[in-house]
Amino acid sequence: MKPEEFGIHLERMRSTMGLGLRELGRKAGMSPGALSAIEKGQSSPTLATLHKILRALGTDFAGFFATSAQNGADPVFEAKTHRMAQDAYRQYVFLFPKREDMRFEMVLETILPTEKKPEWETHDCDLGGYIISGGPVKVEIEGVGKWTLKKGDSFYIKSGHKHRATNMGNNPLKMVTTFDPPRY
Repeated sequence: MKPEEFGIHLERMRSTMGLGLRELGRKAGMSPGALSAIEKGQSSPTLATLHKILRALGTDFAGFFATSAQNGADPVFEAKTHRMAQDAYRQYVFLFPKREDMRFEMVLETILPTEKKPEWETHDCDLGGYIISGGPVKVEIEGVGKWTLKKGDSFYIKSGHKHRATNMGNNPLKMVTTFDPPRY
């Protein structure tokens, strides 16, 4: 999906659910004006902001960016079928399709070194990650601690914990993240 199509798709989803901008804004923790600007294509949301909106709409990235149903029997997923979402600082490549028979979700994340203060995120699923290249990365879990990880290190964050990851290096950071259950 092209960035300019985000707003049209979000408005369609909101309207289908019978939600007004104020109600969606309340659920997502955003102002109705900010949501309206996104729907009109006047503003481009960060991936963290888009995640908040999608949660308020009862969906996730995989559902929002789904292009077509995958054959439930296929165990192999060619690169050309992977969906992608990105903003100015991050790129997510969804390595598996959204399917009922899949028990976790896997994402290849790239975080540019230009993002100095990423938004805090909270997920309704456990997540784990492995640093492939770049970094170091600062992983913060609110009320739990802060850690600096490098290539080859991994992390685990329990559902509901507010967290963020900051690329502290000079090159793009690449990591694989898994989500269980697949709710991202």
